[in-house]
Amino acid sequence: VILPFLKRARLVSIRHFNDIKVDRQHITALAERWRKETHCFNFREGETTITLKDVTILTHLPIDGKAVCVSDHPPEDRDGMPGWVHFIHGVLGVKVPVKGCFDATDRMPPMRKHQVSITWLTKYFRDHYESHPLTEESPEDEKERYARVYLIGMIGGLFFSKKSSNLLSCGWLRIILSSWEEMGEYSWASACLAMIYHNLCNASLKAVREVGGAMFIVQFWAWEHMPWIAPVQRPYKDWPIDHPVRGEAYGTR
Repeated sequence: VILPFLKRARLVSIRHFNDIKVDRQHITALAERWRKETHCFNFREGETTITLKDVTILTHLPIDGKAVCVSDHPPEDRDGMPGWVHFIHGVLGVKVPVKGCFDATDRMPPMRKHQVSITWLTKYFRDHYESHPLTEESPEDEKERYARVYLIGMIGGLFFSKKSSNLLSCGWLRIILSSWEEMGEYSWASACLAMIYHNLCNASLKAVREVGGAMFIVQFWAWEHMPWIAPVQRPYKDWPIDHPVRGEAYGTR
């Protein structure tokens, strides 16, 4: 139902990353080997890093286009409503309560300063569509709202998530709630790689205990380049003859 909208935004590939599970111990081990001075992992065999090509191959996100720039500067207040509340209401048709209503999961208001709770927003629409299921015969504007909320959950809650909260900067809403063609003009792969570098640099500090961002891409990258740690190993015949694991198997080391 929402695939035509995702195709127009060049983000159709993100539907493959629902229910992604990240191995926290694996990411912790990689973060401990990250050097923020060089943006590289420092292994015994040498240095290596995630490149833009890696992100594009693993996610199929678009690499060409404009830089993704997020600004929290709020729209002007109108009709007695704060700018962001009016903006969300105009596009999604839902009035986000600013105070006096707390989310049962996050124990925080649906909107705080210039941030909106992804949990509250997705739960609001999930409850709505449980009583009014979305079908091919549904109005076009209903399909479009569902697609936008889906992108809010995926972009804000997975690809560009924060390390310790489920809040999405309202600046992202200017991009996600823009026209589909305009959304497709951005280089999402570049923004994703920059976010990965930023979060790994923060995670490499001693005082930091959590890491945000698309760490599932880091995990996929490690499985691809170090298949002996992947949950499902490739057959030895698919590895080069000088591969360390294959060498042990064939008695060459």
